[in-house]
Amino acid sequence: MLMRLAAHGVCKKRFARITRCLAALSVMSSLAACAGVGVVDSPDPLVKLNDAAYLFQKENRTVPAETLIQEAIVIYEKRDDPHGLGNANREYGDFLRSAAVFNWRDAYRRNGFLDRSVTYDNRLEKASEHYLKALEYYRLAETQEKAAGKYDALTNVYYNMALSNFALGARDEACADYDRALRAYNDNMQRNPTADPHGSQAGTVPDSIAAAKKGADCKEEVT
Repeated sequence: MLMRLAAHGVCKKRFARITRCLAALSVMSSLAACAGVGVVDSPDPLVKLNDAAYLFQKENRTVPAETLIQEAIVIYEKRDDPHGLGNANREYGDFLRSAAVFNWRDAYRRNGFLDRSVTYDNRLEKASEHYLKALEYYRLAETQEKAAGKYDALTNVYYNMALSNFALGARDEACADYDRALRAYNDNMQRNPTADPHGSQAGTVPDSIAAAKKGADCKEEVT
């Protein structure tokens, strides 16, 4: 609910004859040539975002990660889905700030990003813009989920608002969002006592929220 293979490892020995892939691993074009290997395509934009996060966080594979995020954005735009667009913009902010992008800085300085308005030097500023855009979409989603009585989805909205605010350095706002996420979770359980929402590696949803609040150094509930 609450949402490194090195390049030479991707280029398998059986493809050794493709020498330009092996000889120019630091170049963006060669990275792109090998990057799609092992990525299973899915029409589900949430799966695309989850796969993208794994690729840039765990495998240092930035090209397929950015591609998946941009594909998810297009799908969510066609669906007019503010919750999804919030998630996608937050993910792109995380991507732009990632260690993986830093690791491929020479390639990005030469070739830029799929979003041509982003350069390596302005990527952190652009990341903040995407976090702000995510918050705008989440506020739209908040209104929709409240009107529909979807408190499980509302829990997720507030949780991701907290992540976005924390990324922007707005700790108090993030802590308030975590508190709202917990209240939405409790409201959902009162209305749907048989519901079994998924938490995270930290445990149940309340456990996950408590762990996130501790990581954000939230002192007490902000009302």
